[in-house]
Amino acid sequence: MIHACGPKRKRPPKEEICMTITAVALDLDGTLLPRGTHRLSARTVAALQAVQSSGIRVIVATGRAVCAVPPALLGGFVPDAAVYSGGALVLDGEGRTLAARCLDDQPMYALVDWCEDYDYPIAFAYPEAYYAYVGYDRMTGFYPAGMLRDGEDQDRHLEGKPFAAQCCMPPEGAAGFTERYGHLGLRLVPFAPGRYDVCPPDTDKAAGVRAALAALGLSPEGLAAAGDAENDRPLLALAALPVTVESAPESLRAAARLTVPDPEQEGVAAFLEQLAACRGGWNL
Repeated sequence: MIHACGPKRKRPPKEEICMTITAVALDLDGTLLPRGTHRLSARTVAALQAVQSSGIRVIVATGRAVCAVPPALLGGFVPDAAVYSGGALVLDGEGRTLAARCLDDQPMYALVDWCEDYDYPIAFAYPEAYYAYVGYDRMTGFYPAGMLRDGEDQDRHLEGKPFAAQCCMPPEGAAGFTERYGHLGLRLVPFAPGRYDVCPPDTDKAAGVRAALAALGLSPEGLAAAGDAENDRPLLALAALPVTVESAPESLRAAARLTVPDPEQEGVAAFLEQLAACRGGWNL
């Protein structure tokens, strides 16, 4: 069991570990934000502001593209840094680029060829929108209005490379792609049944958060991180205090030090409130 500051169970001294949390890295969908909703709750926004006011840096770490995290979604809250597209793009609190990694032509063409051959929808993440190169009509229900554009002319990449992709395919489709194109090093990470984030090689949320921490002059030794899905596993492994939610896969809960209620019950908000009240002090 993990205890914040204040009363706690007595333990032998050798088992007690005290840490100071200097930064939190937080997934959005399924962690801070209930799935299917489009705005953080007032309590969650207030908790984020309280943590930040206590001197703890706040990093958002999401699989969403930057275009899919409008200010209204965060309720006006401005994080100290943000990791987008599963780690491919890292921005500071003023929107300046700290790190960026794009999909080059060869992996893009491989993805499009595979998805065209098997009729799997795929969209590529750009700063202004997602562009569906295959299956636009079947992807419109997955994104808020204005965030998905018809890219079936397949020419947006001629103006600039995407940071990542999202595709819809069965597990055997993902396995087949990896078998044929594994040499490209792309990471296909499931984030919902039949849906995958496709990230450039050596890119994940942990790498993005490392870049953000370095820019903030901090280290992972003081990091708390919260997530709910497989694409959060590297991030939780990086953190000194990994946190997950009750609906997370069992293997992810087993890797966490703390499990809190789902975002519908504002479990991570409650954790942040405790953290702010303790000004980052935490006892394991």
